[in-house]
Amino acid sequence: MSNIVTDALVLRFANYRDNDRMVTLLSPAMGRIDAIARGCRRAKSALMNAAEPFCAGEYVLNFAHGRYAVSQCQIKSSFYELRMDYDKLVHGFYWLSLLEGAVMPGEPAQGLFHLALRALAHLNYTDLPPAMLTAAFEMHFMAIQGYSPRMDACVVCGKPVSDPMRFDAWRGGVCCAGCSPLSPAISEGARRILYKLPRVPFDSVGKLNGHPDWPEAARLFRGFVEQRMEKRPRTAPPLP
Repeated sequence: MSNIVTDALVLRFANYRDNDRMVTLLSPAMGRIDAIARGCRRAKSALMNAAEPFCAGEYVLNFAHGRYAVSQCQIKSSFYELRMDYDKLVHGFYWLSLLEGAVMPGEPAQGLFHLALRALAHLNYTDLPPAMLTAAFEMHFMAIQGYSPRMDACVVCGKPVSDPMRFDAWRGGVCCAGCSPLSPAISEGARRILYKLPRVPFDSVGKLNGHPDWPEAARLFRGFVEQRMEKRPRTAPPLP
């Protein structure tokens, strides 16, 4: 038996037997970890809160017989407040489902781990619109994986774009109106958001609040996400 210490975020759980849970963890160093938290559902268990979704902390894992088991956890944040707001909770669970579909066992995921913590902090502690935070999360999430759309020139012909413009989610970017005439139109404001937002720290997301074009950018980018996710979440929160 060997012990492993890693920071981690709980993405999901499934109750197992009478008092146990299987938890899926996101570790910056180890990617996805599936582990059992034995006895965590007992009333006085020290692991009760450590096996809840959104819990982030330093986990001590034992590895034996081909399986990880949670033995200890020093909780750093539980993001408890977002559980009291149904709208925030729906958006938060959507983020966790995106992360679960992206991370792989044994593959470091530092970028996604730190994005998740920053985004959850904004969702938990600020009054920014959850839908706006989800749009920013999706853009940064895709950028970390190398899937940002091309927004500086037509993705079909390569020429600079100007109004009227289109956004082709399948081709992966902005297009001249003549190159993709059936794709939805995109304004210059929305184009700038899709181009700039993934390139700035997530903490800059508050600058979008009140911007008239972020709902349009959010709707267009959702189609881009759906085109490229191999494992799509069953449900996604509604767009503005």
